[in-house]
Amino acid sequence: MYTKEYFINEFLAFDDKENVDEHINRLETYISESGYDLQLKLILYYYQGLKADDLENNYNKACEFSALALDLLKTTSWGWLELQVLASAISRAPHYTTSWEFMQKALKVLDDKFVNHENYEYSKFRLYGNLTWRLIRARYYDDADPADIQNKFDQCIKEAITFCEKMDYKIYRLVLLVRQAVFYGDSDKILKYVHELEATRDKIWIRTTKDEVVEYFLCLGSNVTTDLKNLIVGWQMHKRRIELRMKAAELAKAAGVRHATINLYERGERGAVYAKLCKIANALNVDVSYFYGEASTESLNATTDITTHKLIQLMAQMSENEKNYLLESARLIMKFNHIDHTEE
Repeated sequence: MYTKEYFINEFLAFDDKENVDEHINRLETYISESGYDLQLKLILYYYQGLKADDLENNYNKACEFSALALDLLKTTSWGWLELQVLASAISRAPHYTTSWEFMQKALKVLDDKFVNHENYEYSKFRLYGNLTWRLIRARYYDDADPADIQNKFDQCIKEAITFCEKMDYKIYRLVLLVRQAVFYGDSDKILKYVHELEATRDKIWIRTTKDEVVEYFLCLGSNVTTDLKNLIVGWQMHKRRIELRMKAAELAKAAGVRHATINLYERGERGAVYAKLCKIANALNVDVSYFYGEASTESLNATTDITTHKLIQLMAQMSENEKNYLLESARLIMKFNHIDHTEE
């Protein structure tokens, strides 16, 4: 039988992002049956914010859960659990100054209560590292003093990178260096550190870091180089193809290019001309703007069912006789399975 202590211990050891739904469902059930508990609510908001941000790519929804967590944190004293929730929530606070104020208080609590804790330094690192993420968003999206944002970012990134070098966290150091290059709009350094990150073969950090670059790609404006553009377009192409469970050879055939050319595009080693990119976008059922970081993945005639989309792509390559044969076959299948179908 689950207990409050079980959920707290599970949270403090949490490293199961891909199965976060299971944690959410189990915790929601327990709270509904056992009654409200502030600490368990904080944990629930942490899981929900993580799911919205990292798995659903819905930053606004993640911010709503972080705001709820921060509101609760204003009403209680902070122990170790509260600090861990806070370290995540400050990356999505409504305003970067709110994040900064919470971090300053958290650093003081760490120094006053937990200086001898085995994860004392790591907790400070999480605070600094996560705040760099919020400050990049402030740099490009918030109506705020650029000098203040830069000053705070420089402090946080320096502390976080120093910790990584001290602890030999090579992969996360590269993540932070990419983030620093994005903040300063340095395309060459973004490319350099992304390639170094790719060499580590850490799929999770490669994916999340490339997605972070995509998020700010359009904000870089004239600072974008051709090589960086090819990298981003290729990554978006690869990601969407995998999402549709489409083979590279299938995409190549639909777009009228060689299989090897698709591989070059996806690795960012070659850029596609606009007309070819339009064909690829059509095959992937997205607007061309998707390749440059636009939020929407749907084209005007999009279908959300992957199997239906793949059938449409196949039909586009058929003759009229082949299409009619497929249509009649589908009608026979539906009739055989006793599914009502009305012909127009």
